[in-house]
Amino acid sequence: MTPLSKPAHRMSAREVGTGLAHGPIPAATQEARHFAGAKTVTLSANTSWYLFNFRRSTITALVAAGYRVVCLTPEDAYSERLRELGSDWYPLPMDNAGSNPFKDAMLVRRFWRYYRALRPSAAFHFTVKNNVYGTWAAWSLGIPAVSNVSGLGTAFIRKGIVPAAARMLYRLSQPLAYRVFCQNDEDHRTLVDRRVVPHGKLRLLPGSGVDLLRFHPSLRDAGSTGAFRFLYAGRMLTDKGLNELVEAITGINSHGVRCTLSLCGFVSAGNVSAISQSTIDRWTTRPGILFLGPSDAMETVYARADCVVLPSYREGMPRSLLEAGAMGLPVVATNVPGCRSIISDGVNGLLCEARDVPSLQEALERMLGMPVEDRARMGNAGRARVEAEFDETLVVQAVLQVLEGLK
Repeated sequence: MTPLSKPAHRMSAREVGTGLAHGPIPAATQEARHFAGAKTVTLSANTSWYLFNFRRSTITALVAAGYRVVCLTPEDAYSERLRELGSDWYPLPMDNAGSNPFKDAMLVRRFWRYYRALRPSAAFHFTVKNNVYGTWAAWSLGIPAVSNVSGLGTAFIRKGIVPAAARMLYRLSQPLAYRVFCQNDEDHRTLVDRRVVPHGKLRLLPGSGVDLLRFHPSLRDAGSTGAFRFLYAGRMLTDKGLNELVEAITGINSHGVRCTLSLCGFVSAGNVSAISQSTIDRWTTRPGILFLGPSDAMETVYARADCVVLPSYREGMPRSLLEAGAMGLPVVATNVPGCRSIISDGVNGLLCEARDVPSLQEALERMLGMPVEDRARMGNAGRARVEAEFDETLVVQAVLQVLEGLK
């Protein structure tokens, strides 16, 4: 660990957390003086879990390159684990579910006070509110802000006041960013065509990338002599097509359990698209449906699957499909932006129509009835594609290139 990776004084939650909007933060000012001239980079998301699971390699690469890395997120079980990576972590209280303008104004102020004290070389933002409010705060202080749009998702696939407000906030904030990364060609065109981001500031990245050593076909078990094993890995959201998936699996198993469906991920109570725990509990009373909850060892979860399923309504660059490819697993996914950027129908998986139970069930049936050799061929093609296009080192290099361009 470099001398720049640990501060002389850690700002406590009292100093820079919930009290950020009230009065001075002398500890932060002293710290800024202590680190005058140091190369500081901030990373911010709506959970520590996100940064730890999706940006771990970026954090460790930045620390290894001599940067002082500061993570700004709400406190959760993964906050301390960010420090274990060699970064600093400071609390950033925020209301992930709400759209209260007063609370959001306080979030801008929290960002602003952190950035004024830390004076980072660049502020990297992930997830919607961090992209919007963090960009405003950084821009006001002349700090280059880098947004990462992981998928246009709810704001662009739903109608109503809240999605419309989200689109407006993107239009008002993202032109102020130094750089905006998005994850597939269709999102790139949408952001430009709708004048959300100027073309010159927008770049394509392969999602958060995937660790090709951690996720490897050699980890998979020898197969199961029981029912075929489908896996969904992601948040428990309606927009991921889970209602349709459960109905399709129920239809397949209507005359006996021919396959199982494991649901692995968080119950995201704060999301407008969230599926409740009580609904999931009802699902698990149906034949073959299991709820695993979240996992920090996803490679072991994939190792016990025969096929990964993602019937989403829209994606950026879905992590589960990248990890499935790295593991050499075939995939069933919807023919929507993000999914079709990774899956070619009949090559490394099967595509079906979104929001369409019969289409999804037909694709699952095809996968079930496919010869083992054909599924293996799809898995091998998936691994080859991920190796060629989605290695996480590409993402890390893009971050370092942004920082090099600022020197």
